[in-house]
Amino acid sequence: MASDSQQKAVTLVANLRKLSAETHSNASESEIWAALDQALNQQFGYQLFTVLKYSSETGATRLHSTNTNLHPLGTRKPVRSESEKDSDALPPSRPAWIKKVLVDGETWRGSTREDLKQVFEDWEVLWHAGLGSVLNIPVRIHGRTIGSLNILDKEHAYDEADLGIGILIAQLVAPIIHSAGEKSAA
Repeated sequence: MASDSQQKAVTLVANLRKLSAETHSNASESEIWAALDQALNQQFGYQLFTVLKYSSETGATRLHSTNTNLHPLGTRKPVRSESEKDSDALPPSRPAWIKKVLVDGETWRGSTREDLKQVFEDWEVLWHAGLGSVLNIPVRIHGRTIGSLNILDKEHAYDEADLGIGILIAQLVAPIIHSAGEKSAA
């Protein structure tokens, strides 16, 4: 009989194989997002999962959301730094979050509702939805952040999460995020 940790490892490998097969084949974005949903949900669990494509020129664009009423697809979010004139409207820790996740490419773990309030402009919406923790996992190509996977759940849900597994999963979808929104020249 397999232990819980052995079974979790077997499930993780199966999910990674499925996600890898979807990204390797000619699967649709919806099929890839479904495989990504499954991998992240079984590894970490979540109440909300979103995928953002990021560019320093255009900001962040939402490519996928498990709750489009709360976080609609295609929504563009400017990424403002503390040096911009609206910096008073920024949550206090937003500039540090931008540097950590979008510039340095490090995963950010928010464990409590207060952590969310310090970083996200829509913290009240998140709180109202019962969300109190987050993992923002950067997706990178050649050392440059091109997007992020964002999973949210109740407070302290990700305190023990293996961030390395999150990065591994994120990198499997890097080409999909990179090419999202590009029109094929047919």
